Amino acid sequence: MHNQKIYSVVDLETTGTNYKNGDRIIQIGCVLFCDGKIVNRFESLINPQANVPLAIEQLTGISNHDVKRAPLFDDVAATVFSLLSDTTFVAHNVNFDFPFLNAELERAGFPALEISAIDTVTLSQILLPTEPSFRLRDLTKYLAIDHDSPHSADSDAEATSQLLNKLLIRLQDLPTVTLQQLVNLRLDLPYETAQMFQNELASRTEKRQLPNSLYQKENLILHRPHRRELINNRQSFKYPKTKSAKEKLYQQSNTDGLDYRQSQARMMNAIFNNYTHENPKNMIIEAGTGTGKSLGYLLPMTYLTYPEHKVVISTATNVLQEQLKRSVADTLNPILPFTVSCVVLKGNSHYIDLAKFDHSLSMIEDAKPVQMTKAKLLVWLLETQSGDLDELNLNSYRLPYFTEIRHQGINSLNRQSRFYEDDFLVRRQTELEQANIVIVNHAYLAQHATELGQSLNSPYLVVDEAQHLSDSILKKSRHQISFPTINAAIHILQGLVNAGHDRNLREIFNDLPLGLYNIDLLRSDLVSLETAFKQFEQALYRQFMLNVDSQQAQSIIEQTIDNHELAAMLQPSNKILLDLEQALGSLHLHFNAIYHLFSHNKKHWLASDRYLVTQFQSQLMIITKADETLHHFSDVLIHQIAESVFWLTVHQSSEKSNLQLSGGLLTTRNFLASQVYPAFQKPTFVGATLFSSGRSRYLYDQLDVDPDETRIKKFASPFDFKNQAKMMIAADAPLITANSYHQYIEYLSKTIYRVTKDNPRQTLILFNSLLTIEQVYSQLHSTDLFLQREILAQGITGNKEKVLKQFLTGNQSILLGASSFWEGIDLPKSQLELLIITRLPFDFPDAVLAKAESNWLKQNHKNPFYGAALPKATLRIRQGMGRLIRTPADYGVAIVLDKRLSERKYGHSIMNTLPAELPIDTIPTDEIIKETKAFFKKHE
Repeated sequence: MHNQKIYSVVDLETTGTNYKNGDRIIQIGCVLFCDGKIVNRFESLINPQANVPLAIEQLTGISNHDVKRAPLFDDVAATVFSLLSDTTFVAHNVNFDFPFLNAELERAGFPALEISAIDTVTLSQILLPTEPSFRLRDLTKYLAIDHDSPHSADSDAEATSQLLNKLLIRLQDLPTVTLQQLVNLRLDLPYETAQMFQNELASRTEKRQLPNSLYQKENLILHRPHRRELINNRQSFKYPKTKSAKEKLYQQSNTDGLDYRQSQARMMNAIFNNYTHENPKNMIIEAGTGTGKSLGYLLPMTYLTYPEHKVVISTATNVLQEQLKRSVADTLNPILPFTVSCVVLKGNSHYIDLAKFDHSLSMIEDAKPVQMTKAKLLVWLLETQSGDLDELNLNSYRLPYFTEIRHQGINSLNRQSRFYEDDFLVRRQTELEQANIVIVNHAYLAQHATELGQSLNSPYLVVDEAQHLSDSILKKSRHQISFPTINAAIHILQGLVNAGHDRNLREIFNDLPLGLYNIDLLRSDLVSLETAFKQFEQALYRQFMLNVDSQQAQSIIEQTIDNHELAAMLQPSNKILLDLEQALGSLHLHFNAIYHLFSHNKKHWLASDRYLVTQFQSQLMIITKADETLHHFSDVLIHQIAESVFWLTVHQSSEKSNLQLSGGLLTTRNFLASQVYPAFQKPTFVGATLFSSGRSRYLYDQLDVDPDETRIKKFASPFDFKNQAKMMIAADAPLITANSYHQYIEYLSKTIYRVTKDNPRQTLILFNSLLTIEQVYSQLHSTDLFLQREILAQGITGNKEKVLKQFLTGNQSILLGASSFWEGIDLPKSQLELLIITRLPFDFPDAVLAKAESNWLKQNHKNPFYGAALPKATLRIRQGMGRLIRTPADYGVAIVLDKRLSERKYGHSIMNTLPAELPIDTIPTDEIIKETKAFFKKHE
């Protein structure tokens, strides 16, 4: 460091969060930090002269007994005041610790500390922009900082001092141009935190040379793209078919855990043999957890394609795309006698548009979330080579600001732009031309199959996580048009152009005659647009909802509608749609004229003026999206009318307009076979849980393939389920009836309480509905379990991403999750040891999509239960079990609180798909409690 400033890094443990309500300090930890070293420490328990709540005792480990003989704060106040005077106060959430400490000092008769204070939370958010969480215990884990006792003041203070040191180093390493841009943002951060950037900038008296990895473009500092060496050696290499040949490859790698696996080797050879056969076929491979399926298809595909051809690998999520990319770099390339490159492809809107971002920096925003987002982006650009906004793990993607800077595709770029050659999608296009492996997600595959096939010359195709292919495409195809949202957007737009009390566009363009002229035209356009949307909404209601029974008990009515009638209504010749398109086209035309005036008079506007224009843009985008959805619906009805479903939703409790039109594909039948697969070589489908039974055609229907033209290979998991796991079914679990639902919730709550209280393990509890989670959570909240364990509940304590993130870093946590937790999460070793399945995961039969699917199956002479409901539930059970045992070192218990699994014929069908060696017992709940405890005692 370049100065001798002393930082006092402080953490407090308290009886509560509000000193104004009488909460007091129970422990103070302080570390004096200077020039990268700890120079002094102070720690003391404090007698708060008040009761320590049980929740605080559970969190901190500090009891009433511990503080009974501790000094009062008055006894240490002089020491604390003297120690902290003339230092810079630092805390992880300084807005809590600094005022709390000052309140205690003033209570003890000392003046409040008048020293600078900085916050490591907001500094971390800016300087570590890609971290997924900014809790202290999470940051210390990511940064490999020793932090043995979270929520202990002395441990937290020491960990925060090490975090501060890393942040100060990162601050020093910032390029001067980036630092100047951060200062220009006029960041509104706690206390003097923003001053850190100003001080660092002021200390730089000499020009700094950028490291070779960075370069300057205009006012941005960017990371240089990785230059891939062009393949000059065009020789092909012999595929390692034998065990000895594979082992020889693995031995030349230093990759941990990479060893010869028989089932994986058989999978590799099966793929290679299929495509070197004179008659390749579609191939479905079910590779049980632990097989190593990623390398199982990457290795043979690499030998099949290198150096002249390419393989497209499609997987279910963006996260899995990044995992695959890492597998290529960390596992595949180290063992190959040649080097392959890969590129990840996502939709355009995932990427930042550099030109738009650079332009946005010239507009100083008052909104704090926008300030912080810009600051994070400036630092992120120093490290990203992809420009993929997903790297930021942001929760603020819905900010209107993102509509300004998201990419609209290469075709939207100005080739004369100063940033054209640096643009991330332009870079990606170059990478695509050079890549051997192209990684996409299922939705992208469906949208861009023809384009990929043509540009990559009919590449090979591997569909990983193939059980999600159909659902991913269906979800992507389904959209909704919310008339309340459209009406709200139109009213906001009208407020921005009509004369009123608030400043609006009419006022800011008052001195530009051409501006006023177009504002008046916008007013007229909005009246026409509002009328057109109202007429369309009324037409939908008259056509499809007039005869619906509105006396139903439900507050929400969902009504499927006739596809042919809707198609007729969406004909371009329909006067209502003609009026709508004309009004929207005119609105765009006149706003573009306004925006042209705005863009060519940049210095003329106040920040508030820019905000109004941006607000108009974001609301106009909502209406434009609705119009695009209408066109999408029309396209689906033209090309897949028999395979699509549309429905209207009405909220009966609302007095205002509340109609919503939703729809899209109902099935991928005839879509995948006709519009996706022809672009590629015969596809290979891979997954850990694909088949719902040996006889069911469900998988073939979902993948839209002909069983006679498809080779099937199944490779069992290598794990020792007999000793690693145990499943128990509650023989006395109650069945749900209309009159017993309350008793069912009570049974679930009591059983979960008893199981988890006796077994302090990382526990995942799977439910079928968020409502049941809420009811069980409410009952558990009244027990002492909350004082002993961290209980996370989807939809209550956070969304899926948030609660999963907390669970992954938790210790003996309990997570209550709904349908999205049945699969797609990786929880190895002690991250999951106890799994509770509350109910067999059947879809609700009354849900509009379930009804539509059932009708479609009947029309195609199939049984809805055996053709869809049972296969889906079977796969969810298999996937839920797949969460429990992920490595050879894992062990765990699965408890099913639904006796239908053992009593019904279809339950036995489900159990037959589970690993044959898995011990399964149907016993009373009391026995389950005892057996669970005994299992974990045996494995300790």
